[in-house]
Amino acid sequence: MNPPGNRSQGPDWKSLSAQAGDVLGPEFWQDIASIIPLTGPRIDMYETPQELVVVAEVPGLSSPEHIQLSFRDQSLLVRGNLVRPYQVPDEKMRLSERFFGAFERAIRLPGRAMTEHMRANYHNGLLIVRIPLAPPDGEKVIPIQFT
Repeated sequence: MNPPGNRSQGPDWKSLSAQAGDVLGPEFWQDIASIIPLTGPRIDMYETPQELVVVAEVPGLSSPEHIQLSFRDQSLLVRGNLVRPYQVPDEKMRLSERFFGAFERAIRLPGRAMTEHMRANYHNGLLIVRIPLAPPDGEKVIPIQFT
């Protein structure tokens, strides 16, 4: 997990995943995926000093009509439809780990996100959204009026 003194950002999923795989066997995550399938694209989000970057795996898009970005209630909404490029009945699938179908993901953004200046680009199956960040708030002096 996180070393003492470091601010926790939530569970260390990579470490938990590795530990579960070590204890429960190499097929553990495949078995879980068959029970609880992914219901949308995988998303990474990271922050630099200047911007927040959201990266979504959305392979196979050929047109802007297949995906939509919007912003509401401090959340970035990603909606779309991933179409399976091969027509195979479900009963003929021997292994099915990839997600296909309609999806909607809401990604909560920090209050410093300057959403009016966000921009998005799609390249090689990745949707990359860049959102500038306002400088961190420092201490603000509040004037006192004497009467």
